Amino acid sequence: MDIIHEETFGPVLPVVAFSTLDEALAMANDSDYGLTSSIYTRDLNVAMKAIKGLKFGETYINRENFEAMQGFHAGWRKSGIGGADGRHGLNEYLQTQVVYLQA
Repeated sequence: MDIIHEETFGPVLPVVAFSTLDEALAMANDSDYGLTSSIYTRDLNVAMKAIKGLKFGETYINRENFEAMQGFHAGWRKSGIGGADGRHGLNEYLQTQVVYLQA
């Protein structure tokens, strides 16, 4: 299914059947991209295990993907490195200089 392997920008939500969490993680990570992922579960332990296994810059649990301004919006793999939001993103627009002075 191309929609789960490509980086799709649009109002789509693919629904894919799986038997185990490991199978779901393998399907999710079988992509060259890694911008965002979503998990819908009633079990917080399952969500935490999934987060550790997902190769995505952002993961949303039981909610839509609207990041917080103070968050760090970042992708992994071909979705990019670094981020453009929050305190960390601000550093992308700054040029720092370190000075060591002994007077």
